[in-house]
Amino acid sequence: MYEKIWLAGLGAYARSEKKGQEGKAFFDELVVDGEKVRDRASDKIDELKGKAKDSIGEVVEKVRDILKLEKDKDTEELSHQVEALSKAVSELAAVEKKAAPAKKSA
Repeated sequence: MYEKIWLAGLGAYARSEKKGQEGKAFFDELVVDGEKVRDRASDKIDELKGKAKDSIGEVVEKVRDILKLEKDKDTEELSHQVEALSKAVSELAAVEKKAAPAKKSA
């Protein structure tokens, strides 16, 4: 499609040369019309880029929230494991403390 647009532009230029001054005026009008189309397309592209950036920003925030939740879950799980391990170590230390005097008196 882009190649056809390019070729149509070249064809319009070639015809404008054949028609002399009248062709030059017509070609200049085509250029102005082309600039308007380009500007509208550029505005639309900028609008779409803005929407895409907003959408990407929303997705990034959602991913960050999910990762934070996972991190919080992992931290909570590790905290529980540390508590359980601390309790087990304390119980083991208490058992060893009770057993130590028995060993000395034996």
